[in-house]
Amino acid sequence: MTEIRPDTADDRRARPGLRMRAVVALLRAGGQRRMLGSAEGVHAALVKRDRKAKPVRVPGFVHKAASVMCEDVGSWPVYRVTPNAVAADATVVFMHGGGFIGEVKRPHWSFVRTLNISVPAECVMPVYPLVPHAHAIEMVATAAEVLARTIERRGAEKTVVMGNSAGAGLALAATQALLSRGEPLPARVVLISPWLDLSLSDPGLGALAEVDPFHQRPGLVEIGRLYADELDTRDPRVSPLFGLVAGLPPLTVFCGTREMALADARTLVARARTEGVDVDYHEGRGLVHNYALMPTPEGHAATGVIIDACRRAR
Repeated sequence: MTEIRPDTADDRRARPGLRMRAVVALLRAGGQRRMLGSAEGVHAALVKRDRKAKPVRVPGFVHKAASVMCEDVGSWPVYRVTPNAVAADATVVFMHGGGFIGEVKRPHWSFVRTLNISVPAECVMPVYPLVPHAHAIEMVATAAEVLARTIERRGAEKTVVMGNSAGAGLALAATQALLSRGEPLPARVVLISPWLDLSLSDPGLGALAEVDPFHQRPGLVEIGRLYADELDTRDPRVSPLFGLVAGLPPLTVFCGTREMALADARTLVARARTEGVDVDYHEGRGLVHNYALMPTPEGHAATGVIIDACRRAR
């Protein structure tokens, strides 16, 4: 557990740039924080999502620079996006975020395209089911299968597993599943604003919730309960913060100081370093959830670090 104090003097001086502030304001207007204010808000959002659900469509800008194939792993469609212009020596398995309730969105595809072109990397992106139709036992097993198949096909030394938010937690849980079975592991794990403890048990979360513009505890607790299903929310398959750490591949971790995920990120980083895991940790002062993926100077700098990490895995 990590003691968290909101808005230190250094954080107040580290005021995000104008573009970051504009992006945050735009995202906040979407009402996510209000929805997460109660369990009822979450359930209403799930009903609305399912009523408006549409088949997954790969945006045209992805097709312009890459070939796209889709295969099923279990019930999951898994997209393999390979750049056309250059050979892709590295492969990234990317688990998209969305709090286990949000569908894959255009920014996720845009990030895949960036990795395609800039690493260059083949990207493997599963489109997984969402709560209340999906639960941790099946989710982690299938994510581990996607990762294991990719490692078998491309080689462990050329494979990076990555995710943002809930997808980061799923990426870590899948890696831990392979580790527990003694199977080959990816060369690196990249975690962007990872949601790692769905029990929300860290005492520092109250202070972080005060400065997080997107999240509130009641809704997150309900999502964790739905995702866990028959498991305890502290089960490592639900909350990989409590899973195996010794023996993990090198970690690259990004988190902002104005997000509730900060407590989990700091705890994981401290524990991993104690267990001898190589950790490259980037804490964005005054920055918010998923800042590393945002179209801002701060986001572009973080993406550059991610690209370099992927280039080393080839």
